[in-house]
Amino acid sequence: MMFRRFLPAAALFLLPAMAMAAQPAATQPQAGQANPTASLAHTPRDPGPEQVEAHIKALHDELRITKKQEALWTPFAEDMRANGQRLHDAIEARREKLPQLNAVENMQSYAELVEERAHDMQTLNSAFAALYDSFSKKQRKNADTLFKQGDAEHAEQQQARAAAQQDAAAPAAQ
Repeated sequence: MMFRRFLPAAALFLLPAMAMAAQPAATQPQAGQANPTASLAHTPRDPGPEQVEAHIKALHDELRITKKQEALWTPFAEDMRANGQRLHDAIEARREKLPQLNAVENMQSYAELVEERAHDMQTLNSAFAALYDSFSKKQRKNADTLFKQGDAEHAEQQQARAAAQQDAAAPAAQ
């Protein structure tokens, strides 16, 4: 299903979990060296505008939005775009500042980013709730299934990334 391919992006827009995959270059170890603390400088994944648009289109198609629902879909899609741009801007600002931040400032910067994302999620949830209320029973069942599948897939991807990081660190530590 195309929707599941884009659901990790949905985690940034619809689901409370945040993808913690990308690390700034300044925190990555040199080739052949293990750096077990590099993951402490997490920054959420930053989908590009084309990924956001692809996600919006896929979600529109998978949810089978009708012409009558377009008036409710449009503000929801606009919120996704605005949230994506705000996230991108916040991540870029964090990455620029990260080399100069001490540990306390780093944690504070991350906390502010998470707080901003939580606010964006609340706004997006309000727009989605109105759209969801307009769904037929079949659309609701479909949406519920899609979001559950996507959440499970997102968790599996996070576990796979964590395992890959452990595997990459293991040979360097020997």
